[in-house]
Amino acid sequence: MLTSLPVELIHKIISLLDWRTILVCREVCRLFHSIVEGDSAQYEIELAVSGMVDGPPSPLTTSDRLALLKERNAAWESLRWVESRDIPMMQGHIWELYGDVFAQSSTPDVLHFRQLPSKYRKIEEKTWDVALDINVRDFTMDPAQDLLVLIEEPTQLPHINATTRSIRIHLRSLTTGDRHRLAPQPAIVVHDLNVRHARATYTLRVCDNLLGILFTLQDEDADPELTIWDWSTGKVILTCFSSEIATFAFLSSRFLLVGSVFDSEAINTQARLYVFDMTKPSSEKFGLWADYSCVFLWPEFNFWTNPVALSIRSDPSPTWQPNPEARLPFSTAPGDRLLIITVSLVNNDRIVPYDMFVSADTLLSHIEALPTEVRSREIKWDEWGPAGTRLMRSLSQPSLWVCYVFGTKFVSLTEPTHTSPQTLEMWDFNQLAMKRDAKVQGGISYHVRDTTVIDKVFGDEIHTSLPYRVIKRTLPPHSSPELSFTAVICSEDSLILVDLRGDHPTSNTMFK
Repeated sequence: MLTSLPVELIHKIISLLDWRTILVCREVCRLFHSIVEGDSAQYEIELAVSGMVDGPPSPLTTSDRLALLKERNAAWESLRWVESRDIPMMQGHIWELYGDVFAQSSTPDVLHFRQLPSKYRKIEEKTWDVALDINVRDFTMDPAQDLLVLIEEPTQLPHINATTRSIRIHLRSLTTGDRHRLAPQPAIVVHDLNVRHARATYTLRVCDNLLGILFTLQDEDADPELTIWDWSTGKVILTCFSSEIATFAFLSSRFLLVGSVFDSEAINTQARLYVFDMTKPSSEKFGLWADYSCVFLWPEFNFWTNPVALSIRSDPSPTWQPNPEARLPFSTAPGDRLLIITVSLVNNDRIVPYDMFVSADTLLSHIEALPTEVRSREIKWDEWGPAGTRLMRSLSQPSLWVCYVFGTKFVSLTEPTHTSPQTLEMWDFNQLAMKRDAKVQGGISYHVRDTTVIDKVFGDEIHTSLPYRVIKRTLPPHSSPELSFTAVICSEDSLILVDLRGDHPTSNTMFK
């Protein structure tokens, strides 16, 4: 039967099969064996296992791409970099890392960009500067769309009788600083804040044509506000406000995840992850409980534990893909992403952070299984948490350096001691790669499949068991034993070790 199928269809079947199934089929079917052993099928298998997708046509053949992909994977699986250099950290106090572009400010109106190189994806290093006509309070970017989003620093105090203060968000070209070609005219969206609470911090996220900004006002009496725009039209998709909003992330181009952990009316506080359907826009501001699709419930904290902060990190966006004009041989596949949800808890007069690792696909599978007419459905912890997450006490990572996740990978540093040097660790939650590791011997990584137990934090003892693999590398010692790297951040092809000690702060960047 298999021999009567077109070879193209067989390739498609191969791309959908489990790794173990492919190995078995290869042994029992001669045609299947010959196809699987060919470069084209091997490349498709390697892409699937790596969580990558093929790039647009280029002079590179399938055999070339397969060889590059295998070399790249081998480098990540041993944390071996092919090049490194020091990048001075400037004194502008704002920075961003996204889509293999590292950006930082030197003054409030000048941004400096560096395209990080990659040997295996044929990316050349490039630097450029953008001088702006405004002072920048915060920013984000999407190199694939040549998009630069700037929050303007207000230069004047509002009139004494004013009731609101307008926050201006500029939509510019990442390469030139001019108006983005797809932005509305003028290329500015405006958000009005209560003038009494004009100072705010901002969390910015881009997902294709969607721009989300969380405005956290620096006043206990002011509610945070979350607004989602279609930045290409300037139209508001939704605006949600509540004292309980702490963080947000795009689960997909349709579903928005909003984290909440502060409930003044509850005896025992419970973190919640609300899901909103962005295909049902609203021009009116609404409260957190008004019209959500479902909510994922954490277990309740015990009486002695008080949560004080909640954050969600995940990069890149679910729909992100590189600019086709770059003609890269392969790139991270759109879709599944690792979410790292960090909650800071006060227990026995100490602040202790805990990290939850969960796949976006785990949450989406529950959301998409709900009947379309169901609204405000509560998904209990036992339905999604124990087998679908890994919850543990956080590793040391300064809160400023938050780009510690990319795709399904998480990176961290251990502190050196008198007897052991500083160690770089990478945890990979790619479940398909773990299945192949179980069959292919000789790797340096090890798997964690046992159960993590958390007690004395929640009302009940909590067990979680999402598998992951760990890869470690000892870092070369500093010139002074007292010094160590401050943090590590990562992108698709690079690891950046941050050194903020001494007179000249730097980031040591290792390229794959």
